Amino acid sequence: MTRTSDPLSLSLRLKDATYTLHEDLDKGIMAHGLFSNADKYKSFVKLQYLFHRDANALYNHAQLLEIIPDLTARNRFTHVCQDMQDLGLPFPEDVSPVDTPDASTAAGWLYVAEGSKLGANFLTKLVEKIGFTDTFGARHLAADPGGRGASWNAFKSAIDHAGFDPVLATTGARAAFMRVKKYMTTPDLVISIPA
Repeated sequence: MTRTSDPLSLSLRLKDATYTLHEDLDKGIMAHGLFSNADKYKSFVKLQYLFHRDANALYNHAQLLEIIPDLTARNRFTHVCQDMQDLGLPFPEDVSPVDTPDASTAAGWLYVAEGSKLGANFLTKLVEKIGFTDTFGARHLAADPGGRGASWNAFKSAIDHAGFDPVLATTGARAAFMRVKKYMTTPDLVISIPA
């Protein structure tokens, strides 16, 4: 980890560095109409499964466990797996998890995973209209026990004060967004619904 004299916090740097990727991904998800009916929503859950499967090991990263509060409890992979079962979806073949040996890169990946919980507040309203809740089919969209805002602020504070290398963290965050984008644009993996 490297300390920086840059007055911009790491979380703000990551937000700035990934803004366009984030916007494009959000627009792509909404353009596919993944919340318009149950069948299309299943594609979204598969997308979530693949991303959270890839990031799963990062929630047990030895260095990050000492820095980020309740890191293991923040992991939504088990909830996504339960949603897959609720929806009768087969589990895709396993692949190797994200290889992030350093804490800074891993923190960038987790910035994306944790930040997506804020947007999930809006998504829960959409999935309720098609019959899914935080107890069936949309468990992974539920807020952390302490609430979305408090959980996100605690995460940001932890990474902002940890002295992570901002270049490596940015690389991790961009890679996480690109991984989701790859899954969206690879029809045999997830989504073959025309925009």
